[in-house]
Amino acid sequence: MIADSKLISVVVPSPNHSGKRVYPLTRVSVHCVVGQCYAKSLGDLFADAGFEASSNYGIGFDGKIGQYLPEAYRSWCTSSYDNDNRAITIEVASDTFHPYKVTQAAYDALIKLLVDICKRNGKKKVIWFSDKSKSLSYQPKSDELLMTVHRWFANKACPGDYLYDLHPQIATQVNKQLGGTTVTTTRKTETATLTFNYLALSGYTNVPAQVKMLQRLLRDIQYKGKDGKELTINSKFDANTDHAVRAFQKKNKLTVDGIVGPATWALLTGGKVK
Repeated sequence: MIADSKLISVVVPSPNHSGKRVYPLTRVSVHCVVGQCYAKSLGDLFADAGFEASSNYGIGFDGKIGQYLPEAYRSWCTSSYDNDNRAITIEVASDTFHPYKVTQAAYDALIKLLVDICKRNGKKKVIWFSDKSKSLSYQPKSDELLMTVHRWFANKACPGDYLYDLHPQIATQVNKQLGGTTVTTTRKTETATLTFNYLALSGYTNVPAQVKMLQRLLRDIQYKGKDGKELTINSKFDANTDHAVRAFQKKNKLTVDGIVGPATWALLTGGKVK
């Protein structure tokens, strides 16, 4: 796969898509990852067919941008067949807790990417209505890109209140660089809950997709298995994974119990690890 944008640092093709979109490109949907991960780590997750999710782009906490599907393809991202067929989807690394804040580097990269997407696709401005009904009934002109959010289509907090509240500012900044104008309205508050499961060698029902994410995060920051080798990404919480978790907990002054609970998840996905 060839990257659509010159801003891309890493390309990790995902098998999770429906081929080329069946509707013209008229929307863009910004999501929060719920994890301060790298663009490569997110791409590796989407590269797993069993994960059954994807996005066109991903932005790591360090501001590097990954591409996982061509812009012309429909990702599996917003729980909506209609929206995913109209929107370019962008996942942004974020905290794992409310309000799911993103780093300044990730935010700046998001603005650059949105401007780049608009310029390459002949879009002169982005439009943001916080009212769901108004947004979904709006027919964008050929040179407009309408911003939509995941929480409109599923019981999700995505893109998190931090990014959601910044949507008027995002539209303003992008349009300023495009020379366009911004359309905004008053927001309506919506809430939902996102959680990570407890993981451990024994005593818990481990979710394979989350174990895989855990293994990739640990491998990315060079934690090795009990055998002294790079962690194998196998979705199984095995002895090597247990060893890496305990080493991570010891290094970061957490309780060394091998249990990946809230404290371990928060620090592991927070981009502030040793």
